Amino acid sequence: MRIAVLVFSEFPDGAALGRRTHLLSKGWAELGHDVNVVVAQRFREGPLREEFDGIQVMWGTRTTREASHGLGERLIARWATVREVHALVEKGLDWLVVVYPEVDRLPHIMMARRRGVRIAVTYEDKRAFPPAATVYERWLAMRGELADRVIPGLTDLLFPISKYLDARLRQRAPGTPTCLLPAVVDTTAFQENEGKGLAFRERWRLGVEPVLGYMGTYWHVEGLGVFLTAVKELRTRGAAFKVLICGKPHRGHRSDDVRAMTTALGLQEVVTETGWLPREEVIAAMSAADVLVIPKIADDSNNAGLPTKLAEYMAVGRAIVCSDVGDVRAYVREGEDVLLCRPGDPGSLITALGDLLQDGRLRARLAANARAGAVRHFDYRSVARKAAEAMEAILAPDGMRSGTRESNEG
Repeated sequence: MRIAVLVFSEFPDGAALGRRTHLLSKGWAELGHDVNVVVAQRFREGPLREEFDGIQVMWGTRTTREASHGLGERLIARWATVREVHALVEKGLDWLVVVYPEVDRLPHIMMARRRGVRIAVTYEDKRAFPPAATVYERWLAMRGELADRVIPGLTDLLFPISKYLDARLRQRAPGTPTCLLPAVVDTTAFQENEGKGLAFRERWRLGVEPVLGYMGTYWHVEGLGVFLTAVKELRTRGAAFKVLICGKPHRGHRSDDVRAMTTALGLQEVVTETGWLPREEVIAAMSAADVLVIPKIADDSNNAGLPTKLAEYMAVGRAIVCSDVGDVRAYVREGEDVLLCRPGDPGSLITALGDLLQDGRLRARLAANARAGAVRHFDYRSVARKAAEAMEAILAPDGMRSGTRESNEG
């Protein structure tokens, strides 16, 4: 198949959306499909066209993070992506895959549909806006709602990440098939690295006590306040351990102030905050931790998504405590692969963390099972294959089914 992927997120090593797009595209390329990725803006030095991992990547414009949200920059980038998609359509496409669609993707979708290109759309989470939204944020909410009402009905295939989103999409587009795609991870890249883990511990002076780790944004639904409250109680009870937090606030959403919380709880000697880390350093940080934590609160945003960090934590092979939200139970066995806790409940989290701090054999068993579970459920190769099979099944009735880069003409 000839596939073009349209994504308006940092690619390939940005946040979860960019990493997910990269891995699915890489998986399709490894299956023999011809894959082009069109990205709105490039935030680092480098050419606007580049091939890597078997993918042809085209960026609309090169800019800086500071300038990227300016109206002029955004309009230029979007027009550039329209031109790139049009050129790919003219050469011949089987599929245009639109990642997390907004209304400004409609020109790309309509142009491709007119030329007979099939449209697939991915949905990774529920749109979230602050309760006390500004005028601009309300406008974004209206734009998002319009996209969610219009775009699903213009597609040939929908790729939700969760049963929650699958149900919503079936209501919006009851005649369009869906294919559930979970979180993805490169299990070859995300593996424990003992040497780098030890070096990370030394560099950040984490000592020899067990380390509880968290990696990701500080968006309040992630539950860092719950985590630090549990940490305070465990320390009060005399448990000896350190805490490692690697991340940053979530731009555009209410986030927890980790430094202020740490100070208010008197945990300055316990908590090490590193800031955002590049991928290789994230793997080293995960390897340095004994227990990794996903302390999400009860919120529709958490029920709608599936944490990328769950797939990555499991791939590195660490004992994990995860809030029981959304589809998590569909992919893990409680007490075998991870320990689950009630979302937003410090007491439940305290119990799970306490059990792991006291039982090294339990940590080791969970870690081994987690690694096997990541390979089984989340490896990008198997997830990309599942998506490709759904796409090929839709092409098949037209006599166009193809699993290779060979021409589909005729």
